[in-house]
Amino acid sequence: MIKLTNHLEEANFVTHAGNFHADDVFSTVLMERLFENITLIRLNDYKDDKTKIAYDIGLGKFDHHGADYDKKRANGIHYCGFGLLWQEYGLKYLRQIKVKNPEKVFEILDELLVVQIDAFDNGEYSIDAPFNIYTLAGLIEQFRPKIGIKEDENECFLKAVSFADTIFEQILKDAIGKVYALTEIEKKVGEIKDKILILDEYIPYEYAIFKLGLDIDFVIYPSNRGCFAAHTIPTKYKGFTPKVPFKKEWGGLRDENLQKVSGVKTAHFCHKKLFLATAETKEDALRLIEETRKG
Repeated sequence: MIKLTNHLEEANFVTHAGNFHADDVFSTVLMERLFENITLIRLNDYKDDKTKIAYDIGLGKFDHHGADYDKKRANGIHYCGFGLLWQEYGLKYLRQIKVKNPEKVFEILDELLVVQIDAFDNGEYSIDAPFNIYTLAGLIEQFRPKIGIKEDENECFLKAVSFADTIFEQILKDAIGKVYALTEIEKKVGEIKDKILILDEYIPYEYAIFKLGLDIDFVIYPSNRGCFAAHTIPTKYKGFTPKVPFKKEWGGLRDENLQKVSGVKTAHFCHKKLFLATAETKEDALRLIEETRKG
């Protein structure tokens, strides 16, 4: 539970006042999850005397604003307060909640969430699009008091923390799921033939394939729509261009029309963008791939 105070002597945690960011908001989420009782004070100025946990302020262990600060990751992204706190307490938290494979979950959650907050807070990112994109950092900023509306800054901060806590929980579940997918797909590596991975159940496979560096063109899995899906692998993680697209003349066809053109008896559907084709049986899903490769 978190309590905000205006009295320094009551506080056991300190962060900065004024405009809040994803850095101090997510830091507060982590501290609230790890420690039972948090009494937080938000100050304009503070000198870290090591009697409290101070983050994103105070020039102490969890503040990245010192002139000589240069702690960064192997990829060149500097740590911000949240990244520093995650390095110190993240694994402890995961073990506290009894997560399986905590070291791996720690690594993947860092990759999915923490590093992007570090990068945005340090200005080490780039977005090039002809339209507005609400990043995670940008969404947190939407909770700040708005001009012309009388709002209490601390109340807005707590709303941002509540929102961020929900996001943190979902990304934590995602990290745990990705560890499961990595483990399961590693077991299948010896069964991969002709660059085709066949799954007995649907597993979110794309992350694992790229993380493991597997040379795969297609994945076949039972669809939750009652048939078997043959899915292409993109040229890059979360990309949209398939390494080997299905045949152009199949795009958008269904059932009898697709069966006639493809020659595959139970063919059901081919996506217009040529990255997905389905059939009633696993064998025919494999045939769709074979027919595609024939050219």
